[in-house]
Amino acid sequence: MATLPFTAYRAHKIRKGFSLEERKNALSFYARATLRTKTHYLNTETRDFDRAVRIAESWFRRLDSNATNTAGSVRTAYEVYLSNLERANKRSVYAWAQVQWSVIRSFFADVDCAGITTRTIKQFIESRQHDARKDGRTLKPSTLYKNLVAIRGILKAAQEEGWISQIPDFPSVGSIKPNPRPWLEPDEWQTLERVAKSRIKEDELNPRTKRQREELWDFCLMMVHTGARVDEVRRLRVRDCVVKPNPKNPKRNYLELWIDGKTGRRKAIGWSGAASAYGRLVKRNTLTPDDLLFTEHHRDGFRELLEAAHLRYDADGMTRNLKSLRATGIAFRIRNNPRINLKLLGIQSGTSVQMLDTYYLKRLSVDTAIEELL
Repeated sequence: MATLPFTAYRAHKIRKGFSLEERKNALSFYARATLRTKTHYLNTETRDFDRAVRIAESWFRRLDSNATNTAGSVRTAYEVYLSNLERANKRSVYAWAQVQWSVIRSFFADVDCAGITTRTIKQFIESRQHDARKDGRTLKPSTLYKNLVAIRGILKAAQEEGWISQIPDFPSVGSIKPNPRPWLEPDEWQTLERVAKSRIKEDELNPRTKRQREELWDFCLMMVHTGARVDEVRRLRVRDCVVKPNPKNPKRNYLELWIDGKTGRRKAIGWSGAASAYGRLVKRNTLTPDDLLFTEHHRDGFRELLEAAHLRYDADGMTRNLKSLRATGIAFRIRNNPRINLKLLGIQSGTSVQMLDTYYLKRLSVDTAIEELL
């Protein structure tokens, strides 16, 4: 049994036999619990009273059940959540979850999953809003919503492990305003193409700059002609792509590709521009099946291209970036075929999967509708 040195303190009773102690000159709260005639102490390592209570509650539950590990903690559930994402090969979600954890960790890390209630989640929201106001920042409902999605995913992992029986109800974070990605209109895309090709042909370019601009244009074509995400295109390898003849027009090829995205691995169809870009990339760099198609990110290069073409901002003043190319590709497919099956388009582009009917997804595949996507 730990011994408590005599110091002046103030006790905050939580329940019978369980309290928090505010010791004189101490840098944190101490929890005190008496169970089966034995007294136990814990340094919560925080001066935040509400957080100290949450940590102490989790510690007390473990003591009361004679648990000697933290198997049911949010921190451990987060590690399980990451492992599940890794096994499912959801790389982009894995990275996103790590970013979200860096935000929610300080509030939840040392708390048991069983101690998370709707009230706890409301306290988290209030804590985030308070910190934002203190720093002079504006916390958008969409940001809070992402935090809660991550928390729900972690608790879902805990439920699957049997640490909790159900996930608590999540409070609303307020209305989220639509924030459509700014895309390029057809005439703007033609302007971008003209400027990109003229920049490649500029005199006295050093070989490295010329190669970067050539690859950037191929990256733009791959994005627009597949409707894939930026990181999905960057992860493409030679072996993931196959050039095939277009059933509608045998003189023009299309690109069949397998994409590793946030929803897992999926099959997609790229228009002729993607097939042409793929062929140039392989030939120009003498690539082998295991090689990546693209060697650079092209974020800065694309910004320079947009500025050179005077297309950095759309008509509403919204800033375009590489992600705008995906929105452009999807918009072009819809514009090209107004009667296109949006559910099929969602499958091939990995978009809004949650809104699709599960039965429909099981019955329909990209293989059976190549002509509709071309």
